[in-house]
Amino acid sequence: MSRRTIAGALHTKMENMDFRDFETIKEFFLFPNIIYILGVESHRKFLPFYVGQSARNTGRLGDYISAHFKASTDFKVGEAIKYFQIRGYEVLVKFKKSENGKKDEKEWYPKLKGKNFLLLNDLEGYNYKTADRNEERQKIRDFVDKIISNAEK
Repeated sequence: MSRRTIAGALHTKMENMDFRDFETIKEFFLFPNIIYILGVESHRKFLPFYVGQSARNTGRLGDYISAHFKASTDFKVGEAIKYFQIRGYEVLVKFKKSENGKKDEKEWYPKLKGKNFLLLNDLEGYNYKTADRNEERQKIRDFVDKIISNAEK
């Protein structure tokens, strides 16, 4: 089949397809190790609220979407994201390739703390076998409210 025939056939198949509602990822991430900072935009500035690292690239973010209660960090971060969204904030992810994610996370954490950002990293975890889901959710929401309050000062 010639290029022209393939292009014509593809055009015919795609004629009634509308992809305008889809976002586009323009490059696949071929590097697994990243450091990332979650934040929201407040007064036109990026307000970080969590710093982490992963050897699964942005696959780690799926754990926050699931927010399983048995995984304290996943639940904390996932619930914080949901609550920021309920409060009307858009959650943003800043990330970059990292050769040594744990080292980079340890470098970035004090940099952010040194700028007086409140980080969810500081909210104590819990034992899922004895903790109450609603009480933990409320602690997270109170912490997010504190982050927002500090940002607005």
